[in-house]
Amino acid sequence: MKGISLMLACLMVFSVGLYGQDALTIDDVISMVKAKLRSRTIVQKVNLSSMQYAPSVDDIVRLKKAGASRRIIEAVLAAPVIEPSVAPATPSPRPSPEPWTSSSTVASSEPQATSPKPRSVGLEEGAYPKIELFGGYSRASLEGIGGNGFNIAFSYNPIEWLGLVIDSSSHYANVLGSDLSVHSLNFGPQFAFRFNRVTPFVRPLVGFSTLREGFLGISVGSVTGFSFGGGGGLDVKVANHVAIRAVQFDYLNIRVSGVGADFTRLSFGVVGRW
Repeated sequence: MKGISLMLACLMVFSVGLYGQDALTIDDVISMVKAKLRSRTIVQKVNLSSMQYAPSVDDIVRLKKAGASRRIIEAVLAAPVIEPSVAPATPSPRPSPEPWTSSSTVASSEPQATSPKPRSVGLEEGAYPKIELFGGYSRASLEGIGGNGFNIAFSYNPIEWLGLVIDSSSHYANVLGSDLSVHSLNFGPQFAFRFNRVTPFVRPLVGFSTLREGFLGISVGSVTGFSFGGGGGLDVKVANHVAIRAVQFDYLNIRVSGVGADFTRLSFGVVGRW
C-alpha cells in the first residue's frame, strides 16, 4: 500500500509539472509571433494550453504591435486562466497603504473588469508590406495593334489597404516595316484587400503616354498625350518578401489633340515586398 501511495503521489507531482509547463504568458505568445510561426500553429498551441494570468489592455496592445493576428488575440482571450486576476478583486487589508500601491491595485484590476475584445483592423494575417516593387512581362493592344513589352510599378503603402502607386510601361510592335512603341507613366491610389496568401487589388490611374514611330531604328516622330483609366490584379505570396503577380489587367484611354485611343495591357511578373 505504501508503494502504491508513493507512485500516486509521484504521478500527481508529474501532472502538476506538465500543467505548469503548458501555462503560457503574453511574452511566450509574442516570442512565437516574432519567430514568424504560422498563425494557425500559434492558435493551436494557445488552445491546448492555458494562460498564467488574464491579459490586460496593455497585453493586447503589445500583441497587436508585435504583429499578432486577430485570430491569435482572440485565442489568447478565450484560453483558460490559472490566475483569473493579477490583483485581488477587493483591497488587501494592509495598514496605511502607500498611494502608489492603491493606484496600481486599481489599474491591475481594471482589465479584468472590462475584458475588451480586440477589433480587427484589416484582413491580412500579420504585418503588411510598406513598399512593393513589381516588374514583369506585359502584352498590350493599341486600337487593335498588339505589342510586347514590360511593366514596372512602385507602391508605397501608408496604411494596410491603401497604397500610392507609380506605374510605367513600354510596348513595341512592327507594322508594315514601321517600328511603333507606346510608353506610359501613370499615378494613382491602389486599394488592396489583403488575405493570408493572396492580395487582390484595384486602382484608378492617370498620367501621360507617348506614341513613337521609327524606321530601321531611327525615330521619325512622336506625340505625347494625356492618359487615364484603371485596372486591377491578383498577387500570390510565395515567400516572406516575394509574391507572384498572377494577373494584372489595365485599360487606359490615351488622348492626343482631342482624339482618344483605347490602350489595354495584360501583365505578369514578380513583386518584392518590404
